[in-house]
Amino acid sequence: MKKKYVLKDIAKLAGVSIGTVDRVIHNRGRVSAESEERVKAAIKELHYVPNPVAQSLKNNKVHQIKILLPDPSIDPYWVPCEHGIHEIKDEFKAFDLDIELSYFDPVNVNSFKKAGETILDKKPDSLLFVPLFEKESMLLMERLKNTNTLTSTFNSPSNSGVHQFIGQNLFLSGRVAAKLACDHLPSEANVGILHLDESFNNALHMQEKEKGFRAYFEENCPTSQLYTHTWDSSKSKYHLEDLQKDSLVYDILFVTNSKIHPVAMAVHEIGLKTKLIGYDLLKENVVCLKEGRIDFLIHQAPKTQASLSLKNVIEHLLFKKPLPETVLLPIEIINSENVDSYL
Repeated sequence: MKKKYVLKDIAKLAGVSIGTVDRVIHNRGRVSAESEERVKAAIKELHYVPNPVAQSLKNNKVHQIKILLPDPSIDPYWVPCEHGIHEIKDEFKAFDLDIELSYFDPVNVNSFKKAGETILDKKPDSLLFVPLFEKESMLLMERLKNTNTLTSTFNSPSNSGVHQFIGQNLFLSGRVAAKLACDHLPSEANVGILHLDESFNNALHMQEKEKGFRAYFEENCPTSQLYTHTWDSSKSKYHLEDLQKDSLVYDILFVTNSKIHPVAMAVHEIGLKTKLIGYDLLKENVVCLKEGRIDFLIHQAPKTQASLSLKNVIEHLLFKKPLPETVLLPIEIINSENVDSYL
């Protein structure tokens, strides 16, 4: 078995004190050039590899990590993200980390801007956020441009140049939804794409899903007619009835976020036979899936996205572990038969 050398072995070989070795390894305190050279030579000769945990515990720096998350009390999709973040905080509680979670209203751009400005004033070592609003996210990153702040996003992509993104390929996600739709449609079908409760023109994640959805239909189901709508789900069935004007009845509706359950309820109350495809395992979505009111859900694994994003940032700050620029999670298709295995 290969011997594991410690600071005492390096000090003996270099002819210096253990304290000198410690100062060289952790880059603190003054050491003569000659002593530093001897210590480095001894480290190289012994093939010494520092223990990253021990190194971190000896580091006096407290890393400030700020997280900007859509408010789970407003949109329950973000509840698993919050749980994942707290699990990682508990996992690394022995280290010098100041992890602070802030929230913004996911349908209020000014709420995002205000929360972002408050975080910037604190000059964090790292910022994790969900860029639901593309324009404002780019402005936020512009203000961080000349700082050393490590940035990470999850769930929604951004063109703002962050250091790390964790989520799904949303263009491909749209194509997967389109494949599911095409397999259950007549050759000439009416297909609706619904964007709910968010500003579509400022939401890159919804745009990418629609682009992928439309691209698949153009290539494989060119005789179908696609229509895009935005919808305030609080208006329930009455607004959905407006989609049926001119006697147009949709064979399928694709909802680009997790709020498909009010659409399912509205379709059911109106008495339509429209098939539905949407996202995520919200409690209400699962009920509708099991009752046959939703045909397919695409699982985006929000808890994994948030927890992995935070864990990667922490391990980079503490242990200098390389930070992956992009981590794409699998696109998982859920139906009434396999949903229980995800709960």
